[in-house]
Amino acid sequence: MSSDVKQMRKAHRVLTTMSFSPVALERGYANRTLRVDLSTRTLEWREVSEEMKRLWVGGKGFDLWLMFQEISENTVWDSPENPICLSSGPLGGTTSFPGSGKTLVTALSPLTGSVMDSNVGGYFGPFMKFAGMDAITVVGKAEEQVVLIIDAVAGTITIETAPEESVDSHLVCEELTEMYADDELDRRNIAVVAAGRGADHTRMGILNFSFYDWRRQVARLKQSGRGGIGTVFRDKNLKALVVKNRGITPAWRIAESKVAHLTRPSKIHTQCLSETEEIKDIAARYDYDPEYVIEMLEDVQERYRHISKTAIDIVSEMTGTPKSWLYHIATFYKSFSLDPKGETIIQVCMGTACHVKGAARILDSFERVLGVKAGQTTGDGRFSLEAVACLGACSLAPVVKLGEEVHGHVKAQDVEKIIASAPEAQRGGATHA
Repeated sequence: MSSDVKQMRKAHRVLTTMSFSPVALERGYANRTLRVDLSTRTLEWREVSEEMKRLWVGGKGFDLWLMFQEISENTVWDSPENPICLSSGPLGGTTSFPGSGKTLVTALSPLTGSVMDSNVGGYFGPFMKFAGMDAITVVGKAEEQVVLIIDAVAGTITIETAPEESVDSHLVCEELTEMYADDELDRRNIAVVAAGRGADHTRMGILNFSFYDWRRQVARLKQSGRGGIGTVFRDKNLKALVVKNRGITPAWRIAESKVAHLTRPSKIHTQCLSETEEIKDIAARYDYDPEYVIEMLEDVQERYRHISKTAIDIVSEMTGTPKSWLYHIATFYKSFSLDPKGETIIQVCMGTACHVKGAARILDSFERVLGVKAGQTTGDGRFSLEAVACLGACSLAPVVKLGEEVHGHVKAQDVEKIIASAPEAQRGGATHA
């Protein structure tokens, strides 16, 4: 645990706590719901009746049933009794992948004044079930910023002050995941619900549910967006709701994405101390302004021909931008690469005009001559080969771009000549396998 997170944890003050034991599910039901009143700082269990099951079959129906127990004709969105109800239905979702564990969320909308509901993936729903509850109802308003922690490992539910944690969802989810996980592996068992500072200033505030991406080692977010549930969450002075799953790690798996190889680096690249200082200087040129992280990454890419883990770590630290955002940027834009690119980039247009004139054969020829596939870099680091959607020169189709030089009306037999024209090839001789 980092020193900052330790300090945050030390600043917590327990307002109330209750011990509990997870219960085995019967036909998908724990047969109890948790009611939390932030105003009175009380925690209590309520029974799930057979009537609830017959009429509503869990999920959205449970949320509505629980809501009707709390509201009156005079209740509005910012009334203390306006409940946030979270339920997962009798199946409770699954933990196969982050989109499968559905949670239904319901409250009176600050945007429409009517009942709103939303659903979101992630692992909060299954973890709530594993903790032995079919739903959670949160009512009342805390006097200060608090977190609600449901720890199914320790068997405790607590309301604690949280004065030092971040207000923004992406940061508080990272902080609380680190705070309550016993180790790196245990981070998979933490789910955090939070609303960012934007929800304080709009009636459309969204609610964010975190799940831990063990490949990227960061807490990522799924959003429950309808009607301003995040605004209600913030109005209650609830900074976050944390559920820690019972110790049955690994609790889930991720099926391999068929396109993951397009963004995953061949290895984790780091940089030396002198290059670290250069990256800090790049961030300083933009006054560490998070609005300019794309420009910072562009400068890093141009300087080092790739964006390393070191660069992402430094830009995150200097600007306060979460690593997950920077990773998404670095893998979304074609000009960025997590692996070092070659000194010269060869782009083969695969657009319609080029395709019908034999672009596929041209790409095959480049792959054969260079000894790499599209998306790869030659072993000597001289060339990177890319298949691109368009080079903006349809009248010259098929088109190849070698560095900044455009070659038009290319034939497959031209490939070796084009490669040989590059300064890198002339410096060092043959480049192909």
